[in-house]
This record gives sequence, structure tokens and C-alpha cells, in this order.
Amino acid sequence: MNTSNEQDGFEKRARELLRASADELDGATRSRLSRARAAALEPAPHQRNWSDFRYLAPAGALAAAVLATVLFLGQRDGGTVNDSSGTALYDMELLADTDALDIAQETDLDFIEWAAAQGEQGGG
Repeated sequence: MNTSNEQDGFEKRARELLRASADELDGATRSRLSRARAAALEPAPHQRNWSDFRYLAPAGALAAAVLATVLFLGQRDGGTVNDSSGTALYDMELLADTDALDIAQETDLDFIEWAAAQGEQGGG
């Protein structure tokens, strides 16, 4: 409890000394101090800066949209990596055909080769 009483006494003495020194100042100094205080308390003018986030966010979104558009449209002109789409469709037909499994399990491969050759020639 002694410490708080000592602090209260110190605060009172410091306050009295500061007020006394402020009362002893001349009018010109007081005026300058009042103007300096008012200038310090005024809000700083906001300077427009190009790196302000409000301007960078829309610009970044626009750049991303343009990049996505260029990448999307750029792929139309180029060919695909796997141009064997006919082979892929033929393979899908084989997988979907239920009779293909039976033929694949045949032991007479000569007959299968002969049937495939007849089918390619268009003859019967």
C-alpha cells in the first residue's frame, strides 16, 4: 500500500510542476504549441498510391481472367496428344461387346484370324 501512496504523491507533484511551467509560458509559445497540437491531431491526407490493395485486387482478377481465356482458346488450335481416336472407339466396342469375351477364349485362333480377314475384305 505504501507504493500506491508514493505514486499518488509523485503524480500530484509532477502534475503541479507541469501546470506551473505551462502557466509561465508566453502567449506566442502557447499559440505555437496549440497550432502544433491541432496539426498533430488532424487526420493525415490519404495519398492515392498505385500499390493500394483496392486497385490491385480488380487488376489481378482481370489479369487472371485474360490468362484463363488465352489458355482456353489457345488449346483449340493445337492437336491432341493422342490422335488415335478411331482405335480408342474400336477398343471401347470390344470391351462393350459380350461376344468378344467368348471369341477371345477360343482355342482355334486360325478361325478367328480368317474371320477377321473376311470382315476386313468385306466379303462373306
